[in-house]
Amino acid sequence: MGAMTEAEMMARVPERAVGSETTGEGRVVLLRPKFLSPRMGWFQKLLPRPFFRVRLDATGSFIWEALDGKRTVREVCAAVRERFGAGAEPVEERTVALVVQMVSGGFVRLL
Repeated sequence: MGAMTEAEMMARVPERAVGSETTGEGRVVLLRPKFLSPRMGWFQKLLPRPFFRVRLDATGSFIWEALDGKRTVREVCAAVRERFGAGAEPVEERTVALVVQMVSGGFVRLL
């Protein structure tokens, strides 16, 4: 992902690129394959634990659920602000940072 202005990032639509599970407490656990290359798919199937498991906190879980491939980052920020209020501030900074981290980790792609 190249350098992007905040306005450009806010207009992008994040889409989930990996699977996930939801715990009994309602928290999301992301399931990222250990190998992203399709050429390594055969080897991936042989591993006893083929996925990295990344546990998200309540805010991260909410954001993950909001990344539906239809909402822009701006719309996700508005949903976070509505759900968590002042406790989530600075919403834009935190949400963009999480989305950028998820993109760089291969968990999310930007449309």
